[in-house]
Amino acid sequence: MTRGTRKRGKRRSASFLPTSVIAGPPGTISPPQDAHPPRLQVLAYDATCVTERDLDSVAALQAFRTGSQLLWVNIEGVGDAATFKALGDLFGLHSLALEDVVNLHQRPKAEEYGDYAYVVLQMPTNEESLSLEQLSLFFGKDFVITIQEGLPGDCLEPVRHRIRNAPIGGRLRTSGADYLAYAVMDAIIDSYFPVTERLDARLEHLEEQVVAPAAEGTVAELHAVRHDLQMLRRILAASREAISKLERGETGPVSEATLPFFRDCHDHTAQLLDAVETLRELSAGLLDLHLAGVSNRMNEAMKMLTLIATIFIPLSFIASLYGMNFDRSASPWNMPELEWYLGYPFALTLMLLTVLGFLWYFRHRGWLGGPGRAGGSGPHRDKLPR
Repeated sequence: MTRGTRKRGKRRSASFLPTSVIAGPPGTISPPQDAHPPRLQVLAYDATCVTERDLDSVAALQAFRTGSQLLWVNIEGVGDAATFKALGDLFGLHSLALEDVVNLHQRPKAEEYGDYAYVVLQMPTNEESLSLEQLSLFFGKDFVITIQEGLPGDCLEPVRHRIRNAPIGGRLRTSGADYLAYAVMDAIIDSYFPVTERLDARLEHLEEQVVAPAAEGTVAELHAVRHDLQMLRRILAASREAISKLERGETGPVSEATLPFFRDCHDHTAQLLDAVETLRELSAGLLDLHLAGVSNRMNEAMKMLTLIATIFIPLSFIASLYGMNFDRSASPWNMPELEWYLGYPFALTLMLLTVLGFLWYFRHRGWLGGPGRAGGSGPHRDKLPR
């Protein structure tokens, strides 16, 4: 089964917050209890040949360290402290960096440790929803080490394919470890473009739903998209800062010939940040539009209820007026209509004329969708007071 088609794992978001307090002095390698056991792969190559192996232990890497080939060691899973202790002893990696490798909520960063550099990035997986895993990268003079959490799938298969199928004398096969590190980082950054495209498509779909009267779940989905965009913004901003240190030559063994490629990777990160900012503004606008639509529909309902109440106020007055119990024998002025032959039709007609009069007045003022007074939006076109 290929790496890109493995069964999907559990989604994990990058919060950069530790899930537990790790006891012990600085540099203690303490993997999470639920971490995947490590699987080692090595890809050794030079200008003429490529060797690819799955290894059982770090000790087997010693045989590849004696040659002149460039080593790319990929480890999937961080569940064994002994493996990373042995890896640090073999390549001279600092214990603080190895401690960060197994703590899976690191902020993207780039640090220099003498003749090698340590980089942390968050890598999208192959899931449709936004799911990330931490990738730690060491690169020195003749080696590149990538350490993944062990979640299914990664975006590095195109880099492996280029190494396997590159022509003799090609750039990737003849360049150093810094260029391979750039290729890995560039593949990770470029994998965010499909993520932003999917989020853009979700927002386009929500844009059609947001003005619908019955848009249940729209607000929840909008908040989910905004959460993903906020996460992307935070990750990409930190990644841009880390790559900026590399492209300025401030961190790690980066040659002058490779610096332009890191600058290109930095430019891709800036483009992604611009796209994410645009999508965040769009999502905020859609949320405001949805809330405005809800408020407008509520105002329309309140307006209709106000009109109905306004019509029934005079009707209630007429009904209550003729419902008063005055004694006709005490005075001829006490409700003479009560003994009138047409008193009841007169009361009903008065109520009907009152309703029709109010409806004409409301339409004349434009409160029932009518044309309003001549002059359109002039001062005579009143609106209902709020």
